Amino acid sequence: MTHSLLDTLRALVRSSSGLRRTSGLVGATALVALLSACTKGDVGAPCNHGKTEPPQSKLVTFPALSCNELLCIYADENEAPETACTDAAQCNAADPGTNRFTCDTEAGRCELRIDYVLERSMCSKKCATDDDCKDGGPTKKVVVENTKCETGFSCARIQTLGEFCCEKLCVCNDDLLEATASKIQQDCAASTQTGCCTGLGEGVPPAPACGKP
Repeated sequence: MTHSLLDTLRALVRSSSGLRRTSGLVGATALVALLSACTKGDVGAPCNHGKTEPPQSKLVTFPALSCNELLCIYADENEAPETACTDAAQCNAADPGTNRFTCDTEAGRCELRIDYVLERSMCSKKCATDDDCKDGGPTKKVVVENTKCETGFSCARIQTLGEFCCEKLCVCNDDLLEATASKIQQDCAASTQTGCCTGLGEGVPPAPACGKP
């Protein structure tokens, strides 16, 4: 075989290998671009209600500009004990490890500790089922990484008054009391949730608030 023919064959082999490498690189680049273009959810990310006064219990804030869906929720429904106090220890006597409450010493009453509210406030989204509150593979990232929620999220109704009364939202199971959520669910589905579905002459709000599963 002549040198010119051998040189031609070597050139063809090198060209073929280069094409395969180039094709592989293009494919990998396309895959990275596709994954990076997928919307990443932020359910469970920390958020701020923009309030300086702590709520009595559960709170839904809209719009919360730091959240993708503009929804920031504080779902813990434990209320401050209605007892006189002189220090925070008295307010947290029932659950001292949580440090949920503080004492307003001027008024002599217990109230939610604003730092605790901020620690447990998380971005949320509207949902129809629990699956809407879970990741569905690399192309469906719903929950933010490093969330403080330890037990995952459920699609539940927690609000019994206001704009999001009877709306289903993604709620951290750490804060969700099943008995209360079940009661709200039943009342909302039956359109009997006072102050939301029946209201005071306001009629039934539009779907999906009331009378929906």
